[in-house]
Amino acid sequence: AIEKTRLLVSPEENGMLTESEIEEAKEGQMPKRTGSKYSRCGRTDKGVHANGQVVALYLKSAFPMSARTDAGSDDEPGDVLQEESLPKNSLDGLECFVLPRNKNKKQGKGAAATTPPKYQRKTINEYDYCKILNNVLPPSIRMLGWCPVTSEFSARFSCSQRTYRYFFPRRNLNLALMAKGLDYMMGRRDFRNFCKMNCEQVSNFERVLVSGKVVSPQLAYCVSSKCMRTVEGPSFLADYSGSEEDEFPSSSRDMCHIEIVGQAFLWHQIRCIMSILFHIGRGQESPELVKELLDVKTNPAKPSYDLASEAALVLQDCTFGQLQLGRTVRNLWDVQKTLEKRWEKHAIASERAKNALDSMEDGTKVRWSDLVNFVEHIDTERRRKIQKRSKHLVHDDGEVKRALEAHYPNKDTLTWGSAVETIQNVLSVFPYLPNGSSESQQKGHTESSVHQPVMERAKGTTYEEKVQSIKDNKNSKRKMRYEENIVKKSKTAEEDKAFYEHKLQQGGSSM
Repeated sequence: AIEKTRLLVSPEENGMLTESEIEEAKEGQMPKRTGSKYSRCGRTDKGVHANGQVVALYLKSAFPMSARTDAGSDDEPGDVLQEESLPKNSLDGLECFVLPRNKNKKQGKGAAATTPPKYQRKTINEYDYCKILNNVLPPSIRMLGWCPVTSEFSARFSCSQRTYRYFFPRRNLNLALMAKGLDYMMGRRDFRNFCKMNCEQVSNFERVLVSGKVVSPQLAYCVSSKCMRTVEGPSFLADYSGSEEDEFPSSSRDMCHIEIVGQAFLWHQIRCIMSILFHIGRGQESPELVKELLDVKTNPAKPSYDLASEAALVLQDCTFGQLQLGRTVRNLWDVQKTLEKRWEKHAIASERAKNALDSMEDGTKVRWSDLVNFVEHIDTERRRKIQKRSKHLVHDDGEVKRALEAHYPNKDTLTWGSAVETIQNVLSVFPYLPNGSSESQQKGHTESSVHQPVMERAKGTTYEEKVQSIKDNKNSKRKMRYEENIVKKSKTAEEDKAFYEHKLQQGGSSM
């Protein structure tokens, strides 16, 4: 989109390249994005959404390089206009002197020489970058605001905190247990068992989680690295939405979300965290599983478990101490209309599905004998799978039969809603996929699927084993990347601290 609008500054024009980089750019070996000093705050996976993504790069200005200041005279221009004198937004115009456009430019190099053009007084507004880019971007990508920044600003390293949200329906999840598991992650922890280890890029897997929330329409559980935690677990905030739960009863279809605030995150860290929290919320694992996975001395290798789906993950916000973006009413109004249209489309589709579910539950009846056969078949398949895994005979102790007898409605038929409730109570299976399931995981899931405890699963290689494998593989691209990113760029703790402190002071303002 930036190339299409011709806003991208060439590597030679930005004036921030070294001599070797300039030569590289002239020879066409440097990508345009690299030459523009492009950086982004969140490196989100494919399919992950972002509400607060921030990028930084050099763009062309509406002010030509030859523009001059007003020297106080009506006709005489002053000094060359400096970058710090330019407007910080597209709303405030600046009066300056500029050369008229060269009308002979289209006539080619052989055009007759003319007298040097005179400077003209003109009021110029900076480009409305958001409007220009939103006109060519797809509706799913919208620019909200911009501001000029210092030359050493980095959208990645100048960010002090990042906030992620993961959305999910309540279903059969125990939100309090999920909050307890999240609470164990607060503070500085080694998250190598909660990420995909990229040993060619990362050698330190310690990250700091500042705070977290488990939010439903009725209430929220809040945890923090700064608050005192008691044996009862995380702090509890009732009446989050302004109404008591009796007045606003919970439903399995309530939309909830988990919010996690941290300084920085590892590759796939949030999706790994959510996968473990979903196991805890379903009662398949204890919150203490988090403690076991964080104990990397005892458990240096990550057990095998699926990533939570990327579709529900949102980079919610990026926090900068020295950044104040400028936004215009016109642009935000247009973005609002785009988002309202998108929300309405999906909200209507959601209500149509909910209406169909309600109609089935209330207006459809099934035979009790058919339900019994369905339940017994699933129970038989489940026992067979447990027996295959444990290699021990699993007998039918009659528990399912007794549970069915306790739920017998004293008639031959029952509504579909009552049938679903009976199946859920007897077998603890549900007519929906586990929260966070991706499309690939959905294919292998059935009603008779049996959960295998996470810590009993096969474990991958440790970080040390991965690194040794890279070192042993001579002349490999992986080894070259490892030496380039880890060995050559390694810094002391003091150098790292000084680097980040300097970067955190960089920024800009639209005011």
